[in-house]
Amino acid sequence: MGATSERRRTWRTEISLQCTLHRRTGKMIEAQTVDVGPGGMRVHTNRPLGVDETLDFELPDHGRINGRARVLREQAYRIYALRFEKLGDEARAEIARLTQPRDRAADL
Repeated sequence: MGATSERRRTWRTEISLQCTLHRRTGKMIEAQTVDVGPGGMRVHTNRPLGVDETLDFELPDHGRINGRARVLREQAYRIYALRFEKLGDEARAEIARLTQPRDRAADL
């Protein structure tokens, strides 16, 4: 089966972050993350995406996290599951930092 039948193998953390998506041609697509993890993220977009489409992405407010992702499926109206296909070490480390469980004792 193709990528659309794959299921997530890593955890994700619910977190809402500004995200921009870029196709090879055309205008930038504004998005907001629904959740993010080491293997991918779900995003809510203002425009439709195609299943199996590859996009460059950026989370501009968080250490300039950027890379390339593939659209796996549309889970709800304009909410898409994306799998990271290209992600640098610094971006991967920043995603791990943003999504790790917080120690409540450290907040006291």
